[in-house]
Amino acid sequence: MAAEMTELRLKSFKSVRDATIRIHPLTLIVGRNGSGKSNILDALAVLSALATGTDLRDALDGGREGPVVRGGSQGCAPLGSDQFAIGCSVAIEGINYHLDIKIQTTPNLQIVSENLWTKRTFGPRRGEPLDLLKSEPPTPYSGDIVARWENGNRGVNPPVTMRANQLLTSQVATRVPATSQAGRRVHQVAESVIGAITSVFMLDPVPHQMREYVGEKDNHLRRNADNLSAVLRRLAADPEVRDSLLSMTRSLSEAQISDLNTVSSELGDVMVTIEEMIGGERQQVPARLMSDGTLRFLAISAAMLDTPRSDGHRDEGRLLVVEELENGLHPHKPHCFYADSKRPRSPEASGQSQRHIARPFSTRYPAQITSPWLSRAGAQMVGAESRDWSIFPTTSRWLAATRSGRALSRTACVPTKSMPGRRRSRSPRY
Repeated sequence: MAAEMTELRLKSFKSVRDATIRIHPLTLIVGRNGSGKSNILDALAVLSALATGTDLRDALDGGREGPVVRGGSQGCAPLGSDQFAIGCSVAIEGINYHLDIKIQTTPNLQIVSENLWTKRTFGPRRGEPLDLLKSEPPTPYSGDIVARWENGNRGVNPPVTMRANQLLTSQVATRVPATSQAGRRVHQVAESVIGAITSVFMLDPVPHQMREYVGEKDNHLRRNADNLSAVLRRLAADPEVRDSLLSMTRSLSEAQISDLNTVSSELGDVMVTIEEMIGGERQQVPARLMSDGTLRFLAISAAMLDTPRSDGHRDEGRLLVVEELENGLHPHKPHCFYADSKRPRSPEASGQSQRHIARPFSTRYPAQITSPWLSRAGAQMVGAESRDWSIFPTTSRWLAATRSGRALSRTACVPTKSMPGRRRSRSPRY
């Protein structure tokens, strides 16, 4: 079943309480330092880690790269609390399913409440909640927790014992019997919800780690993008994707870029190069000489054009998350990421229209919220100021009404006639 995450809920997570963030194909999180932008992205990272089904301690505090978020599991709870609560909604074939989780961080890290539910779609109780999997209050000093699953019969749903140190929904495949139609439905919904959550890909490019040769077969993008060269080599094998990469790269730089390629070492490792016109001659610029901004731009472009790698769950697409998109870029350059959400994907994604890439970005730069490109991309904005979360759709008229929006649009070479009700302005003063 095709599934995509449509909503993130932060009941109590770090500094955020009672926040609901709707996830669209392009979602821009805007706010000053300390306003809570990173906490939204951290919540997505926590959900994705929990959905792997591993032990909570390993998911949140372990791993080769350390804790999945700042402060690890204990840092997820608001100050003065020993619990945090997050959730999400996933659309599956037009029906919304919801997952709400509450986790205790001390003295033991464990699930204290979990509910996978939807709304009834027919019958006299239409519109009422229908619990597909709901936990009961935990037993003190026990490593287990009892949950009840929807078996489609009248009366109390049957119980099943699960481990309290793992996401309960991830245990459905081995704990809930699939001998009935109702049981199989719970299995299918749980699998699709887990697949949608694990599609979250947190991209945090580290430019200095992208400047070395990398093995050609190491070509599935990692979080820090240290294997960017091999990923770009694989993507560039498809002519359409190569053209898209080259077009996006040309839009970044004032230099005359004519080609994007890779070179190989004697050991068969690869490094990405850009061909530029320098002093009237074409010169190959390898990754080790590229600027931080260029490498970061290439990493984000690669993540947008790539297709997710299946990890055993159904491939539902990718939820690409990038913090502070404008890092290393001129303020008007991020529009290159907003402008076209329908660029060709990698060869593996060809002809599979159900795959998509949703893109929550965060930014500190206020001019980003007035970019006309956001309107064209159908963006959704989330404002974070003093922890007062508000959600508002972008429109051309609203964007064009601000001074910074008009200046930015001229810088980005967007015709002012695309802004309804505005006269052509004079050149901006700096």
